[in-house]
Amino acid sequence: MKIILTGGGTAGHVWPLIAIGESLQTNHKVKLLYIGSRSLQEREIAEKFNLPFKGIFVGKWRAYFSVLNFLDLFKTIFGLIQGFFIILSFKPEVIFSKGGYVTFPILYWAKVFKIPVVAHESDVVMGKANKWVMKFAKKVCLGFPPKYYKNLPYSEKIVYTGTPVRREFFDKIPIGHDKPTILITGGSQGAQKINQIISEILPDLVKIYDVYHLCGENNFEELKQKFTNSNYHLIGFSLETPALMRNADLIISRAGANTLAEISALGKPSILIPLESAYGDHQTANAKIYSEQNAAVAISEKNLTGSSLLSIINRLMDDEQFRKLLGHHAQEFVKQDATSEILDILFSSLQKYGKQR
Repeated sequence: MKIILTGGGTAGHVWPLIAIGESLQTNHKVKLLYIGSRSLQEREIAEKFNLPFKGIFVGKWRAYFSVLNFLDLFKTIFGLIQGFFIILSFKPEVIFSKGGYVTFPILYWAKVFKIPVVAHESDVVMGKANKWVMKFAKKVCLGFPPKYYKNLPYSEKIVYTGTPVRREFFDKIPIGHDKPTILITGGSQGAQKINQIISEILPDLVKIYDVYHLCGENNFEELKQKFTNSNYHLIGFSLETPALMRNADLIISRAGANTLAEISALGKPSILIPLESAYGDHQTANAKIYSEQNAAVAISEKNLTGSSLLSIINRLMDDEQFRKLLGHHAQEFVKQDATSEILDILFSSLQKYGKQR
């Protein structure tokens, strides 16, 4: 049974694929291939989890005028050529797509050759690639309950599975620490605005808390030179996110759906600062749902200052009961069996396809 996993561009697309890939690897009848972008980070993650990986050229279409749109058009053409030969040589029986522009060259040929596709959308705003693939996908799995999505077509294809997260996120036993601990993360690519605001209040934070800061590799060297303290732990990129989250008393984060699923799996309180320039403002939509259900504190970065963020952090850290309440409500958004549900759908699609052949 040959299965292709595809998705990428950010770690938010990659980590759910890793969760699926890890489970599929236990089945010796399955041959896997993960197709992502040519990002070294994606390759590193895939190799860490022993997933066969191929990086392809990918082009991104921006909703505004940019010369890069024309350059990326050529990348997309190269990606389509690569995708054709990958499909021809690997001969997948089913494809699992996590979304993102990386998926287009593979899904285009899946449509041409009528290979069954199962897609997954973690965010509450459907991405462009998933909007397109819905037309021919066998099933579309959702990270949030369907009631939170607006005007979903193809209702017969929709399945609420939740977002798959790695097994480590369901281990809630912390390693232990002496001081109250805060984890700040802007996702795999970092978050310049968050990094800037955190830099302003670090001298106050480290007086009381241990601060772990996943800043992204782009800002690492700059931040490293700005501030040093034994209570401040600066990290560019880490594969040990489960342990970092598990040991945090409070998480400050963007509001990508994969990070939210990981926070929910651990039942952690969080401050969400959504990236407002994200496609369809989907992070704001994600954060709003968590905020309305008392599963997180959501704040806009537009008017955010260092002093206001410091005040919110201190109030939350002083109120353990409220933090527990936030974590408890966050857990309501995670489905522990998300991975197994998606695997059932994949195998069901594969079997139906095999019968048709």
